[in-house]
Amino acid sequence: MLSLELIDSGIVLAQRRAEAVSIVQEAPGMALLENERTLTGVEAASRVRLKPLLAQTNYWRALSTSPLPRPSRLAQTPADLAFAQAESMLRPHKDGEGILLAIPAGYSREQLGLLLGVINETGVQVAGLVDAALAACSLEPAPARVLHLELELHQALLTVLEYAGGDRPGLKRSRFEIALQHGLLALQQTWMHFIAEHFVRKTRFDPLHEAANEQRLLDLLPGWLETLEHEERVVLSMSHAERTFEVELEREQFIAAAERHYAELQKLVQGARVAGMPIELRVSQRVARMPGLLDRFRTLRDCEVQVLDRGAAALGALQHEAAVRRPADALALVYHLPVAAAATGEARPQAFEPTPPPLRPTHVLFQGRAWRITEEPLHIGWSVAPGLRALMLPTAAPGISRSHCKLLRLNGAVLIEDHSTYGSYVNDERVAGRTTLTVGDRLRLGAPGVTLELIQLVNDDGAPQD
Repeated sequence: MLSLELIDSGIVLAQRRAEAVSIVQEAPGMALLENERTLTGVEAASRVRLKPLLAQTNYWRALSTSPLPRPSRLAQTPADLAFAQAESMLRPHKDGEGILLAIPAGYSREQLGLLLGVINETGVQVAGLVDAALAACSLEPAPARVLHLELELHQALLTVLEYAGGDRPGLKRSRFEIALQHGLLALQQTWMHFIAEHFVRKTRFDPLHEAANEQRLLDLLPGWLETLEHEERVVLSMSHAERTFEVELEREQFIAAAERHYAELQKLVQGARVAGMPIELRVSQRVARMPGLLDRFRTLRDCEVQVLDRGAAALGALQHEAAVRRPADALALVYHLPVAAAATGEARPQAFEPTPPPLRPTHVLFQGRAWRITEEPLHIGWSVAPGLRALMLPTAAPGISRSHCKLLRLNGAVLIEDHSTYGSYVNDERVAGRTTLTVGDRLRLGAPGVTLELIQLVNDDGAPQD
């Protein structure tokens, strides 16, 4: 069985043979479009600054069938590039058992459908899909609430995960936040300009003046950052025209250069804090390699930081194959995994943070009519008790309980609380007890049941009609 972690800053392919699980390949989501061939992964990354007009670095996140701005004879769309890289990575490892995809938050429903088609076209059939942050944090017992931070090529992604008890205990994705223009490429570009300024100031050599030197600088940067993980300073050496140029820079200088990005990442983490609760922050190795960033997170009050293993999302998908695998005609992105609770997890009360106003539903829509969601619960079912605020459903609807569930606002969050026999489902994931809702969520009651949609109505000034 294969699993693919689709984080474009480092796409990881893992494989399980018998009881042995291993990472067999890792490559960045980069492509170089030449007329006679399409280079992807490490080979493309090694030339991305040599031929910048031919380079593409956002085709996984911008997955579509729209024309590329500079197409080639072999690749016309982002989907073509995704297929080229997927086929290159999977071709040597096809085992007939299919593949599990660990997908970061933020893909649209249309993109997920296109992604399935791209991977299936390689000859390896998709057997299941799971949220990447959830899979990455599923390899050990879960606290009541955990934050996962990842650096993609063009953005940072923070995912909030919560432990759910009840008759279906486990870890589930609650929400996510994206910080555009604060991904790995932006950090690298910041440091490259910072380094170039010091080379020019000390030696008058500008490593950004020629494409070959710029590519060399990009290739050397990861090694210099690795040195700064355990040293306070690093000597940077580059050769040009049979001369060698050197500058010595301190770790604190790299940290200061990245201040704008680090401040935004800290804001992302701090903004997800729930009052009165500690921060359990789990980060990828890409995040951990940024000089001084983990130390900055640890300055936050009650913040515990854990660095996850390389390819944690791919490995987590394989470990939870039974929960992720679905029939080909019933594939759905999994947001909940049966992860055990950490020692203190069950002792903590379940907390729900306020939902940001732009994401907080004000009404639930059913058959063209909108019902307001307030602090007074809205009971939904086909025979709700008299005296309760209710949305009555058709009595003939199969799988619907008399009092199936209720919706309410609590401390700035909109919640669903399930009371049914046949289940309530948010975006095809069954609700265990209570869970938060956001604008655009689809609420299915029963099986096959009925579907309602969470919407937000606004006033003339654009403010939600709370």
